[in-house]
Amino acid sequence: MPTDSEPPLSDVDPDSVAPGDVDESAVRAALASSSPMVRQRGLELCEALAEADADAVGLPLDAVASLPDDDNATVGLRAISVLDAVAEDTPGALDGRLDGVAAAAGSNIVDVQLTAATLLGKLVVERPALVAPHVGALVAGLRATEPSEDTEEYAEFVDHPATRQTLVEHDREERERRVSARRTLANVAVAVTETAPEKALDAVDDSGALVADLGALTDDADAGVAGAAVDALGHLAATDSDAVDLVADRLLGALYHDRSFVRARAVQALGRLGDPDAAPRLSAVAEEDADEDVREIAAETAAFLEAA
Repeated sequence: MPTDSEPPLSDVDPDSVAPGDVDESAVRAALASSSPMVRQRGLELCEALAEADADAVGLPLDAVASLPDDDNATVGLRAISVLDAVAEDTPGALDGRLDGVAAAAGSNIVDVQLTAATLLGKLVVERPALVAPHVGALVAGLRATEPSEDTEEYAEFVDHPATRQTLVEHDREERERRVSARRTLANVAVAVTETAPEKALDAVDDSGALVADLGALTDDADAGVAGAAVDALGHLAATDSDAVDLVADRLLGALYHDRSFVRARAVQALGRLGDPDAAPRLSAVAEEDADEDVREIAAETAAFLEAA
């Protein structure tokens, strides 16, 4: 056992540890340490245990699950990696233990957000009910991380052309990772609202906040996110039209989005909402939209709403 002056687990080699070799209290002490290096060591050990046996003695999953949104990015990434190892064999063990991953979905550190999104994307395919309680946090994280359309100007304070180019390239790559992370999270939200809409609405403290956040995302700078938000609202509307009626104006506005696939999804969502008052607007789209497919589904949906 370590002495009072030694950090927890200082005498344990993660590369050769086996389940049952370590005291769980020592692992918990490491994960709760004020030192990021000690927390990282604790997580390194947990990852080794999880890869050997997801039910390993000494693996304090609840403590690991609190760390994906850690102030230290390396700690957060390592914690998500441990949970990913658990998800490979025993995804049910993560039931009720995804709060930290959901919080990390709104991280301003792009690699943390992307890693969290990837894990949630894996889970939602087979276990949407595990992710459903966290859809409110995911959508709020999406809103909080919309990238600025402005690009950094380095010419004013960086003289060397090659250095400026390196900085510009770094920004471009980081923006691409942010886009990928946000689109993955948006698709997770769609999957949850499609497969478990009641659970998604029941799980959030304020379903109005979830719907409002999705409504705001219909204007997102990324058309992929905007289209996914429209889709999610359409799935929720099929379950609780009253809840989605709060943002009906957002769906009507999406009928004029510059991307045809967003407009088409808005037509479908309004059909699921079932409000006959939307029929005249849809009839106008059926006459005026530049895309033949959008015109066709708008005409069908308008007729459906008028008949209803």
